[in-house]
Amino acid sequence: MKETIGSLIDKLSIVNIKIFNLVDLVQANLHTKEDAKKLQDLNTYRSQLINAINEYFKERQEVKI
Repeated sequence: MKETIGSLIDKLSIVNIKIFNLVDLVQANLHTKEDAKKLQDLNTYRSQLINAINEYFKERQEVKI
């Protein structure tokens, strides 16, 4: 079953908030190695969500994955 655009946008919003919080930790130098890995994984997932949204609207795909 293909995801709806609303579901993709909801997931993207949640991922962006998680990334924002982790970036705050990294900038304050309060992060762990696991935090840094999670940040990389979330950025990859964010790119996948953006690509799925772009595909829905038949837009150009983002290359970062």
